[in-house]
Amino acid sequence: MTEERFLEAVSALSSEEPALSQLGAAILAALHFGIAKDSRTFSRKIGIEHALALREITTLSDDAGYLTIVGKNSRTQRIEYAFSQNSLQLLSRAIR
Repeated sequence: MTEERFLEAVSALSSEEPALSQLGAAILAALHFGIAKDSRTFSRKIGIEHALALREITTLSDDAGYLTIVGKNSRTQRIEYAFSQNSLQLLSRAIR
């Protein structure tokens, strides 16, 4: 996995679904490529504040329906997530 390939995937997802933010597309791409499946790992590897990742994951799971929350750790505030059917369909259209 190269940085270039990751950024191409983020761009493709954003182009396919204009309502998806760049951060949201990055979360989906990171999950797709096995980079991160939880909020703490994603924020650390991408280099953003954990609160930003949490906010976007909440949006992706509640409003957009692109993620399914599979676990929460109240002490660390880590959220584990998985693809929903909506995100799998989006990925199949955007990333070839």
